[in-house]
Amino acid sequence: MAVHIADSENLILGENFLDDEDKILVSIVLPCLNEVKTLPQCIANAIAAIDKLGVVGEVVVADNGSSDGSQQLAEQLGARVVDVSIPGYGAAIIGGVMNARGRYIAMGDADCSYDFLDAVPIFYELFKGSDFCMGSRFRGKIMPGAMPWHHRHIGTPILTAIINLLHRGRYSDINCGLRAFSKKAFLEMSLESSGMELASEMVIKASLLGFNISEVPITLHKDGRDRKPHLKSWSDGWRHLKYIVLFAPRVIYWVPGFLMLLSGLIMLIALNSVPSGQNFYVSHLRFNDHWMVLAALISIIGYELILTGVTTYLYTSIHRLSKQSRFIDKLVNIVHIERIFFLSLALFTLGLIPELWVLKTWIANAFGPLNAIRPAVTGLILIMLSMQTFFHGVFYTILLDQYQKKALLGMLKMSGGLTKLDSVLT
Repeated sequence: MAVHIADSENLILGENFLDDEDKILVSIVLPCLNEVKTLPQCIANAIAAIDKLGVVGEVVVADNGSSDGSQQLAEQLGARVVDVSIPGYGAAIIGGVMNARGRYIAMGDADCSYDFLDAVPIFYELFKGSDFCMGSRFRGKIMPGAMPWHHRHIGTPILTAIINLLHRGRYSDINCGLRAFSKKAFLEMSLESSGMELASEMVIKASLLGFNISEVPITLHKDGRDRKPHLKSWSDGWRHLKYIVLFAPRVIYWVPGFLMLLSGLIMLIALNSVPSGQNFYVSHLRFNDHWMVLAALISIIGYELILTGVTTYLYTSIHRLSKQSRFIDKLVNIVHIERIFFLSLALFTLGLIPELWVLKTWIANAFGPLNAIRPAVTGLILIMLSMQTFFHGVFYTILLDQYQKKALLGMLKMSGGLTKLDSVLT
């Protein structure tokens, strides 16, 4: 059965969208915690938006433990209430969306800061093929008093810029609470944040998973609450930033790690090119034995950053993204436990050689004064790198087993064989 959305959009949904007139196509989810004052207007606007779309839809109120009668009021106003016992904005969203029946789902705050009629063009973007559509307050309109100055000019612009830089996004407003997605896309994102950082998790994963993403200008209104908002600017902002960093090992770990390791190794080779106690010159700059300490420090830290970045990326691919990683797929074919152990042993052996030379020289000098700081520190660096390689390699192998298991489960699910073997594998 074909359903006409709107003549002005010249858009028709085909038979695959609705099997019958009673099937729900769209859901609008409102997280709620003591919003009895603003729920009537929000639910009325949400119902009006569904009516304007001309499709079968529902309004879902995800209640997070209200004590002011919000649940009963929402049901009286025609919404379906889902009780979410885990506290937090993110938990309420996840609980509400998981229980929503629509193929396309919009979410927005229940405080009258958003007019759900603005969700109509957002839904149109999903109907046209977008997986994820963000509302944008900065491309739309912000009413006087609707957004604190530090959110408008500091917090949101900075977080948006960081996400665009680290995750190659093209967002203009990553904190906008009015957004929509297909149910399929939501499930693929495997969201897990219980707090306000869910907003960042959602936009990051949408980018990493390669979703078709769009933006629609919307209007932000001054909320209708008679109390302070649940959002805590600084603590929630910090939680956003931590989550953003978690998914950016390339910039946070690998780039500084490689630069530090390379700088340390260059310094190490240069200082060992002349005997201990003699200076190494670069133009008029003079480097002596004390620089070996810096070479050791930045080499070890740089290598640690690289290894931590690899295991962090692997952990993230396993536990926080449903999509397999091409980088990890290539890595596991090259780097396996036997090669890791061989590299660790080789580094340890190379480090032991200068240490034994220093010991032999010291014995030959009857344990007297010895100027051998450079070979001693060089051996120490190599032995430290070997230990880092070994222990990170053990953790890498554990994670790799989980990654390969996840890949196998995905293949079985696609082939229809999951029901037979998942109990054995899990």
